Amino acid sequence: MIILMAATAWACSVPVFRYALEHWEADPFQAVVFHRGTLTAPEQAQIQALRPKADDPVKPNLSVTAVDVASDMSPELLEVWKQQPQDTSLPRLVLRFPRSSGLNATIATAPLSEAARLDLTDSPARREIIERLGDGQSAVWVMLDSGDTARDDAAAKLLQERLDYLMGVMTLPELDQLDIANGLVSVSQDDLRLEFSLLRISRGDAREQTFTRMLLNTESDLAAVREPIVFPIFGRGRALYAIVGKGIRAETIEQAATFLIGKCSCQVKEQNPGTDLLLTADWKALAKASPLLERELPNLAHLAQTAAPVTVTTQPQSPASSLKGTSWLLPALALVIGLGLILAWRNQKRRTH
Repeated sequence: MIILMAATAWACSVPVFRYALEHWEADPFQAVVFHRGTLTAPEQAQIQALRPKADDPVKPNLSVTAVDVASDMSPELLEVWKQQPQDTSLPRLVLRFPRSSGLNATIATAPLSEAARLDLTDSPARREIIERLGDGQSAVWVMLDSGDTARDDAAAKLLQERLDYLMGVMTLPELDQLDIANGLVSVSQDDLRLEFSLLRISRGDAREQTFTRMLLNTESDLAAVREPIVFPIFGRGRALYAIVGKGIRAETIEQAATFLIGKCSCQVKEQNPGTDLLLTADWKALAKASPLLERELPNLAHLAQTAAPVTVTTQPQSPASSLKGTSWLLPALALVIGLGLILAWRNQKRRTH
């Protein structure tokens, strides 16, 4: 019984899109700079300029590693190096997905001296996505145009009409006061917004080339697709999955929307669908973080102290009557224990990060 209640406690009343915005940190993309021998001072400065500044809250989810190809490399990096053209000029930057994604594709590569032109961590579309998500929108539905104007316009029209319809008929889950008290969400029910928006990107937009390649490589077979592709983006810039061509229809749009506004059934990001994208933002500020997000979650003793008082009758009763009205006791006890286990795990995880 206790195990069942503990498993159930993983679910919470906070919609997926909001929980992701407040709690799912975006995993770091890998910028690998391959070089041979000692780096010059200007090269070291260029690498340092790529690294996020620790004291700047507005930063990209990016890690930068310099690798000397004349030295021993890990099997993973050696494989990446072997994928580079033999006539590669060094130093050379290679941008890759986070290790946690399991994606091995190279997103972008260029000589270190030309890395700035890649727009690795920023672009107009990404800034627009950040602004909309930070403003409380449930998701930004990014449509990557195919280049066929008639086909793209038809897909965009269908998508927009369906999103407008869903915003009119769907409802957000009712927030549980215990979830609010425990810091699982920093806004009230009235501050939650069920809002979807469409953002179109042309594949020929030079400013969005890195972002376009990033989206197309979230799945192994998208780069060859010559149809419009839709990516619902939520949380801290997480692409749910790709909806391709004829798959852009009412049923698939509703399925994705239902997941995004539904209750967060599993609070572990990696056990949910989606791929993190590389963006530059202060997500805590954009989530309108309150003290609830910064404080330690209450422990089991605190929950017990704040639980509703129970009146105990000392009047003598028969064995049969003494059990009457106590059928709630075991489930309630199991719930408290289960919540305690979950909260202890969350506190431990927070201390280890």
